[in-house]
Amino acid sequence: MRKLTLGLALGMLLSGGIALAAASGVLPVAAAPAVGGFKPLARYNVSGSIAEIISASPDGKLLAYTDAGEQVVGFIDIKNPAVPVEAGSVDVSSFGEPTSVTITPNGRYALAAIKDDEEDIAAQKPGVLLFIDLASLTVVGQVNLLGIGPDSIALTPDSAKALIAIEDEEDTENLPGSRPGSVNIVKLDYDTPANSVVTNVPIDLASVPGANFVSDPQPEFVAVSPDGKTAAVSVQENNVLSLIDIESATVVRSFSLGTSKHRAADLIEDDDIKFVQPFEGRREPDAVAFTPDGRALVIANEGDTEGSDSGGRGFSVVDLEGKILYDAGSSLEARAVLLGHYPDSRSENKGIEMEGGTLATFSGTPFAFLASERGSFLAVYDLTNPRAPRFVQLLPTGISPEGVLAIPSRGLVLTANEEDGTVDIFEAVPGRYVPPVTQPTVRSGELSLPWSALSGLDNGPDNALYAVPDRAFQPSRLFTIRLQGSRALVEAALPITKDGAPANYDLEGIAVAPEGGFWLASEGEEANNPPNLLIRTDARGAVQEEITLPGEIAARVGDNGFEGVAVSPSGRKVYTVIQRELEGDVGFVRVGAYDRDTASWAFYNYPLDTPPEDGWVGLSEITALGDESFAVIERDNQGAGNATVKRIYSFSLKGLAPGATVSKQLRVDLLTQFGFDLEKIEGTALKRGNLWVVNDNDGAGETRLLNIGKLP
Repeated sequence: MRKLTLGLALGMLLSGGIALAAASGVLPVAAAPAVGGFKPLARYNVSGSIAEIISASPDGKLLAYTDAGEQVVGFIDIKNPAVPVEAGSVDVSSFGEPTSVTITPNGRYALAAIKDDEEDIAAQKPGVLLFIDLASLTVVGQVNLLGIGPDSIALTPDSAKALIAIEDEEDTENLPGSRPGSVNIVKLDYDTPANSVVTNVPIDLASVPGANFVSDPQPEFVAVSPDGKTAAVSVQENNVLSLIDIESATVVRSFSLGTSKHRAADLIEDDDIKFVQPFEGRREPDAVAFTPDGRALVIANEGDTEGSDSGGRGFSVVDLEGKILYDAGSSLEARAVLLGHYPDSRSENKGIEMEGGTLATFSGTPFAFLASERGSFLAVYDLTNPRAPRFVQLLPTGISPEGVLAIPSRGLVLTANEEDGTVDIFEAVPGRYVPPVTQPTVRSGELSLPWSALSGLDNGPDNALYAVPDRAFQPSRLFTIRLQGSRALVEAALPITKDGAPANYDLEGIAVAPEGGFWLASEGEEANNPPNLLIRTDARGAVQEEITLPGEIAARVGDNGFEGVAVSPSGRKVYTVIQRELEGDVGFVRVGAYDRDTASWAFYNYPLDTPPEDGWVGLSEITALGDESFAVIERDNQGAGNATVKRIYSFSLKGLAPGATVSKQLRVDLLTQFGFDLEKIEGTALKRGNLWVVNDNDGAGETRLLNIGKLP
């Protein structure tokens, strides 16, 4: 009965309370095979610090992106999309901060919206629209806009006009502000940009029910209909969508988007994920996109206003009269939970926080692509029936995707990821995309079995692996993961208890104890409070023993302590690694060996590789190979293009005296051999002679479980 009940509840959540329709039966008009999904092709680290909004040239071979951190508009050559190449940048700092960019259909210019970055609100000036010549990568023209703080920009299909959302958010702490935002329509003069004509379109919300800041509309995102006649503008903080007739430059309709009803959600930030509370959250959309027929809109419901702490947490389809045709409800968040992408730290405020999005047709099938800023993923839906979008897949992205771009002519979809400055490139594939069995997708089978942050790994019985999360989950637990071809199913979570009560540890390592039960490594904090611990449990997860470091060592450990645990075949010796140098040590870390028979510690020195600039290198796991030999993960704290050290070394302690320096041997370079460039590679397990590796996704983000085969 329990599984039946959970299955029914999960089905209701995944459907969002609306029955999902079957495919419409309409065959693709193109002769090409139907696109059934998308697969990762490349992840590119931009040369600056941020990648936020992204656009493509008409042939889809050149990308432009905004980098507000470095105040540049950057360019990427994707003639070969699997191997992106930096193609230069344009410094726009003398004008201000770039907020959006689009490349003109003639391929001549990149148009960049720039806002004044003056911190003094009273001294802020209206924004500008820059014409960047793509041949010379120079600013060749400027249009002065009629408003402060331009944000989103969109072109009409004939490229004659640009529509720019003038957000003018002033100070995010003072809603409503004193300066209302608007929309600028720019009639573009490509030969003499300064002669472009700007028309301001005010947004009047006085008569819109549900608008809560009527004196201060702040347009967030603008989209243009396929026929080029209508613009849709999200006025996020007011929870309003406005429609503009482009020819007459007038608002023809504004309507409130109401609330999204969720059957259940997690509204408490407590280091656990429990979908038990129903709620209604204002949609407050960010990205907006027209359906191919121009008769409806897909909106990414971010939620933003103070007091609307739960936000929309999904997406909706709305017609041009304001009628909601479909709402995802809790379904998208539920899928994020199952795939380890739910950010519990945002439970009290907007959850997965849907932000970016676009629509595009691939081989006759319309798809919606929706980005979760906090969950770091791109959700793909088949929009053949806008009243019942069909979920296709969830694609992990870099951290905090913001811009979403589809290039159907090249079979590509891209995201610009703001937090880590990466651009993800995905490729359309016929049929359903199935990952290789050597890199299965980790997912849970039940909403009541949430998981993420896999920080330690070990071999389990049959086709299972054991894993532990760090302190992302409290109380502590131990996961059983069943390997099933292209899927790794999280099928159980064993609670860790102490003296009969739930225990709270920062688990960073796990090893199966030969006598039964488990050894766990818990990372402590500076000043030994709480301490680093080796923990022995029975098979039911009940703590039987805790082992602390000697006082002299414990006093020198900072915030980066125990990061793994291994045990001898007899079970009488337990091994661990300390991630970072002890206070006073330089260039090496400690490997610890605890003798249970004598209750004594011995320590050995492990020499570290050279860290990257502005980074560090340390150890993140230890796995027993037999005969006092071990494999360790040595990694830096960088990701994507900044990573230099993601390696597996082995060493032996056999015959070494305590205090000796181990001789390490490189076995696998995860970065160069497997492209494993995620930052926190933290778990290894030896199963049937093959080494499995996994990263810690920090509670929400990509988890990559990889079978690298036998150690060379």
